[in-house]
Amino acid sequence: MTGAHTFAFPATELASLIECGISLAAWGPMSPVKDGENRARLFRSRGIAPDSAVALSQIHSRIVRVAESAAPFSDYPEGDGVITANDSLVPTVTVADCMPIWLLDPVGRWFGVLHSGWRGTGILRTAVELAADEWGAKPENLRVILGPHIRSCCYTVDSERADYFRRAFGESCVALDPEREAAGDRWPWRLSLAEANRNLALSLGLLPGHVHDSGECTACNPLYGSNRREGAETFTRMLAWIRWR
Repeated sequence: MTGAHTFAFPATELASLIECGISLAAWGPMSPVKDGENRARLFRSRGIAPDSAVALSQIHSRIVRVAESAAPFSDYPEGDGVITANDSLVPTVTVADCMPIWLLDPVGRWFGVLHSGWRGTGILRTAVELAADEWGAKPENLRVILGPHIRSCCYTVDSERADYFRRAFGESCVALDPEREAAGDRWPWRLSLAEANRNLALSLGLLPGHVHDSGECTACNPLYGSNRREGAETFTRMLAWIRWR
């Protein structure tokens, strides 16, 4: 059984050396605290040493941690993103409708992964600014992959959330669904987290050709775990990771 989907960074000579992956729902939930056996099984299938993985207690924030070694992460500090310049580490997050964002700077040779739901949209800015402080990183060198997440085909929101995203991330990330509006639905707006993050990336100085969208919807595709499709009590948290091969 194939346990994961992987994605490659376009337009970089290091693409073949970096693995960006996300587990599939069939391999079960992947919480770092409760689902250690599932994580270890997946790691073994990918040839990843479990003690190289770095995980967090995720809180739907914009907190990004710099990992120099795995030891400080043994008690899972709070946060929603990990970046590192240590190529022996494997940054991880868990997702289920929220977006994993994989990061690679082939010039500065730092990399990481972020957990970006609607509350955490903007965490990419934190990562870019933190990398600039830590390593003098430049946004024009950064490549990102916007991973599988709930898309606008399945993600509808109320007017308050739509207004927030329109103001913070641009008009193009929300669209009014006329049928839902006519029916009096209280969630008549369709929200694109991918468009919000693309707009943010470009505003931070990333180059358009360096922002790659996986194009996959977790709510549509039963291979993935989905809070909205499966329900808040039973949804499957997937593991997203990035590593040097």
